[in-house]
Amino acid sequence: MKKNITTSCLVLFAMFALSSCTKMYMSLGDKKMEQLQYVKAVKNYEKAVAKKSNIVAQKKLANAYRLTNDVKKGLDAYAKVVSQTNAEPIDQFYYAQMLIANKKYNDASEYLKAYLKTNPSDKLAKSILNSCENTGLFMKDTARYTVTNAKIGNVTEFYGPVQYKDGLVISANMDGKGKNKVPQTGKAYYKLYFTKKDKNGSYSNPEKLSGNINKNKLHTASAAYTKDGNAVYYTASNTDGMSKEELLENVINLKISKDTIVNGVYGKGAEFPYNNKAYSTGHPALSADSKTMYFISDMPGGIGGTDLYETKWENGNWSQPKNLGETINTPGNEMYPFVDSLGNLYFSSTGHTNLGGLDIFRSTKQGNSFLAPENLNYPINSARDDFGFMIYPDNKTGYLSSNRQGADKIYEFILQASKVNILGKILSKKDNQPVAGARIEILDKARNTTDTIFSADDGSYSYLLAPNTDFEITVAKDGFFSQSEDVSTVNQVGDITKDFILEELVKGQPIVIDAPDKDGVRPIFYDYDKWNIRQDAIEPLNNVVKKLKDNPKITIELGSHTDSRGTDAYNQELSFKRAKSAKNYLVSKGIKANRIKSKGYGESQPVNKCVDGVPCSDEEYQANRRTEFKVIEIDK
Repeated sequence: MKKNITTSCLVLFAMFALSSCTKMYMSLGDKKMEQLQYVKAVKNYEKAVAKKSNIVAQKKLANAYRLTNDVKKGLDAYAKVVSQTNAEPIDQFYYAQMLIANKKYNDASEYLKAYLKTNPSDKLAKSILNSCENTGLFMKDTARYTVTNAKIGNVTEFYGPVQYKDGLVISANMDGKGKNKVPQTGKAYYKLYFTKKDKNGSYSNPEKLSGNINKNKLHTASAAYTKDGNAVYYTASNTDGMSKEELLENVINLKISKDTIVNGVYGKGAEFPYNNKAYSTGHPALSADSKTMYFISDMPGGIGGTDLYETKWENGNWSQPKNLGETINTPGNEMYPFVDSLGNLYFSSTGHTNLGGLDIFRSTKQGNSFLAPENLNYPINSARDDFGFMIYPDNKTGYLSSNRQGADKIYEFILQASKVNILGKILSKKDNQPVAGARIEILDKARNTTDTIFSADDGSYSYLLAPNTDFEITVAKDGFFSQSEDVSTVNQVGDITKDFILEELVKGQPIVIDAPDKDGVRPIFYDYDKWNIRQDAIEPLNNVVKKLKDNPKITIELGSHTDSRGTDAYNQELSFKRAKSAKNYLVSKGIKANRIKSKGYGESQPVNKCVDGVPCSDEEYQANRRTEFKVIEIDK
């Protein structure tokens, strides 16, 4: 009995010790979280969970993984959190973010839908859900860009390249030794470096910029040089006047600084007038003439977390910043602006429809405003954070930054000539209803290759055409005349919309060969007592040629007619000459003679009252001097 009592006491003591240890590690983790030392918080929460797993500790650990951008461990941690009956809606939202970062879009959709049931007005969640359900949109032209790792010296974590002289200025955390490290990540603070490209496309080992520019106690990054190269704006931690204790205890916002450059040395210039310790301003980008600056800020009155703003250089000062509005800004974060030589704006966003994390977007400049942003798609964007984009004045080559491989790195890209999407509908001319299952053959004339697709149930189709190429597109469907059109992507920018209206193919039915009259049929006409082909008959006859070439299995009849003046015998002979004249024209254009039956009907089939003995106007007589076309045979 004594032994059992002793054993029970030992078990209770062990349970108490475990509980005590768990509380201790959680308390230490909470303290590190308050100090924004997320890496150290993770270590303590991991120990707490190892001692005694519970929903509170598990959730704190999951949040710490998220804040250190450890999406692999974060995925597993949040999976355990959302499996608990007392999990909260926000846990579902964060779990969805981890799923997206791991390319599990379908699963993420389900958790976002569950979250939106209790938070139906959350615009950001709706936008992310829309992204998950439309991931195919980001893969429609994966060959548009070639993306490769940039070969930049002995640096492993770097981002935000900008062109400067014969090289690049980059943001990198190369000084990894010593105590001066970022509390959130445990890594060195970012500073600005210069690297030069050699003939082989490799860059030299980066050299830290000298002078004032890198003297900030914490971060210095995201440079933007003026047109003359004599000054630079950049992002720095807003540590002015803060003690060491305050640096540890406060959230450090960002500011925009300016340095002047003399003989390669950076001297302190003026601070951006709209910096404020209560919020961040950062990531400056200058227009080609350096007279407009774009930057990010979470200042009061914005639309989302961080928004993009614009300011103008006027009378020696920067104007009051203007929010770029809801076309550009979202309830998420807009970051890292860049302006190309044409004035188009590139930036990263978590709020616009994207693949996950930050995606890079382009907004075309139109007048004094910007058009709706366009996602640059894969492989420029990934399921992780993609940002720090720049493109050279050739608008074909440049760089982007991404943590798609787990750490911030710079990638080179080459913009290939973009494919052009042709899209439209196949419709019936009879009732304007969609034609499903129509065979669409796309002939690449340069390569002499043909691809085949079929129209969908709603008659729609789409296909990516090679750039700067001529094509012939032929649409065929049983019961309809086949139809072909020439299409070119030479110098084409943007999509091509092309509908095909198919005419029913029925034996004995007149063929529509030109802009139809009220009856839907247009013949060709002749002068009085003539059988030669008039000039106004050339275009409709050429349309017949095209229809016969598009439909090689049909045989047609040319039925020719006269007006009622003259004898029956004379008009019979005249109508035959007219039919023969029309046939000769078609044969001269490459149509085989055995596919054309010519027949003269004389004056026996008038289209109006003009028969023998009835006086008519010249216009009424003209209507009967005609040749009509109809299908008489269809080979199987």
